[in-house]
Amino acid sequence: MDDDELQRQLGQLLLVNVDGSAAHDDIKRLIRAPFYIGGVVLSRLDGATAEQIISLVNDLQHTARDAGHAQPLFIGIRKDSSLDSSSGPSIAPQLDWLAALRAASTSEDVLRAATTTGEILRALGVNMHFIDICIVNSKPSKRPGTGLELSGDDVGRLFAITLRGFRSQGIMTCLRDSRGRNAVRSSELPSPAAISENKELLESQLIPYRRAIAKDVEAILTHDPAVPDVDSALPAAPEKHAVRVLRDNLQYKGLVISGYPRSNAIGSSFNVAERSISSFRAGNDCTILSNNLEEQVNSFQQVLSASKGGEIPLSQISESLERVKKLKDTFISWESTLKMRPVPDLKVVCAPNNMSAVTARRILEPPLIPIEPFEPCKDMAELISLWHSLLPQYAVPGTRLSDLLTRSNGAHFRVRLGQQLIGFVATFVNEDRPTSYISALLVHPAHQSRGVGTALIRYAQKHLRSTSKARTVTIGSSFPRFWPGVPLDIPAASQSFFINRGFCTAPGPTARDYCVKLATYQVPAAILERAATAGVRFMPWREDQYGECMARQKELFGSDEVWIGAYERLAHARQHHQAMVAVDSADNQVAWALMMEPGIGLSNDLAFPPLLGERTGQIGCVGVHPDARNKGLGLALVVHAALDLRRRGMEHIFIDWVTLVNWYERAGFEVWREYRTMALDHVF
Repeated sequence: MDDDELQRQLGQLLLVNVDGSAAHDDIKRLIRAPFYIGGVVLSRLDGATAEQIISLVNDLQHTARDAGHAQPLFIGIRKDSSLDSSSGPSIAPQLDWLAALRAASTSEDVLRAATTTGEILRALGVNMHFIDICIVNSKPSKRPGTGLELSGDDVGRLFAITLRGFRSQGIMTCLRDSRGRNAVRSSELPSPAAISENKELLESQLIPYRRAIAKDVEAILTHDPAVPDVDSALPAAPEKHAVRVLRDNLQYKGLVISGYPRSNAIGSSFNVAERSISSFRAGNDCTILSNNLEEQVNSFQQVLSASKGGEIPLSQISESLERVKKLKDTFISWESTLKMRPVPDLKVVCAPNNMSAVTARRILEPPLIPIEPFEPCKDMAELISLWHSLLPQYAVPGTRLSDLLTRSNGAHFRVRLGQQLIGFVATFVNEDRPTSYISALLVHPAHQSRGVGTALIRYAQKHLRSTSKARTVTIGSSFPRFWPGVPLDIPAASQSFFINRGFCTAPGPTARDYCVKLATYQVPAAILERAATAGVRFMPWREDQYGECMARQKELFGSDEVWIGAYERLAHARQHHQAMVAVDSADNQVAWALMMEPGIGLSNDLAFPPLLGERTGQIGCVGVHPDARNKGLGLALVVHAALDLRRRGMEHIFIDWVTLVNWYERAGFEVWREYRTMALDHVF
């Protein structure tokens, strides 16, 4: 890559502040070669008229086009440095009232205000708004004078509405923490002890970020790390930790922007150029440079040198540039950018004073949702009725449901309104699994969309954080087994509920449960013929085969206690015939599968086989030795197991939690249900 191309690429990853309402020569110089700066952030616009701002933006965009930029500039604006009342009555109220509207929890007004604000910004030529997250408390504040504090889920919901309003007008949103206005000093960063004592609060402060990421917010600003790495020195390490949390824990795929340092503590130890390099080393896509030309030029040159020297990998630059290009392609074009449009004369119907009153009232009167431990003797009958009503396709028989929900590794919680059970959440902890589980969440239809489900899921998360060593919570179950993930046959809104509360969908294929009706099962003869040609024999497991079976399976699956335990349980119960074994021509065991009748072994731990009928067998824990794989033995093993279960009088077969794509279909099985794994990583 030649120098000019590298300079063009780096320039697109840098933004600079523009002070005032005129495009002075220093800024134009940075937009042109050799810097090719890709965006600006408007600052100190006090007293500027709409016409002046429009003229400024157009001047900057024309400069970029004439300089050979492939795409228009990012034109950003921050609330704390944007338009005040001197800009005219049709502009300022929208920006000031928006924060109050969001705090007031009035969804319709929030959407109207965000849409209005977006329309105004679009008319001014602004295409990105740096928007604050309201101050978040772990619980809604009940004390006067505490400011606009809302629960994390309230903030996240209102931010999602705000984001929708901006997008409707083609405005990108860059999310930032409102605390970023304050200086960040090393002495103010929380200590490890403070983090340990305030995990609930710190996790609650991430809730709005999780919701924003679920809605694919266009950009996130990291200049004031919300998740500091307290064991490392400022400034790069905390920011690197913040980026790592965004990318790895929260699975954020959008643009991450770093602001220039604002505190004296940072500035005294690290100059702006060093800070810019550190920003990219921390994993940020873009960096906002200070508003001093000398520092800006020096920063660019130092970043360029670091890129040439490999300190900033070219692969990282390419990935960041691709994110910038994708965002600009989606939201802005030269045709739309260079149009001159008048500012619309729009008004928000709510007066500021009224908004303040509504805000105070809503903050001081948070909803009270009493959550208590589930009491099987008192609650089980009502829960079974609620379960069957809400989930008729998963109407597990009451006796089976009661048995599974009273296992020792479960802890469940309920919400009652008077004498009526209106909400329930089930949690399980399996010590041999790297995650804990939220296995079921039910809310009575008459009480949905009132915060009951959110309160239950947050309570369940808090409980699991305190009782499990696992740092991940998964929507699903292991043992006992309900759903391996979120079922895809429930309403889309119910699936989105978990995503909107920060649970991330796992990459890769979905999980599936399979079934087959044995009365009409067509045996795939070619599969059996291929295995027979290879000299492999299939037989029910015998007691004299126990030693070799367990030795070889422990060699392959020894780390999975459930898998090994399933075969051990059959052996201890002298029910070896409930498994199928494949033996090669040298009499070595090469494949194994469970083929259990109802009430045997692991079949007692699964919720759904009874839904197919009383005579439903189970096939599971299918394993093939590596030396025998890719020869069709696994498929033949499953077919032989199915035939053996039919011989024993089974009418259906259930196979649970499969992630192999189109494998069981080849053996003649059909998909019964499909699930998507969703999980949330605890950061603190």
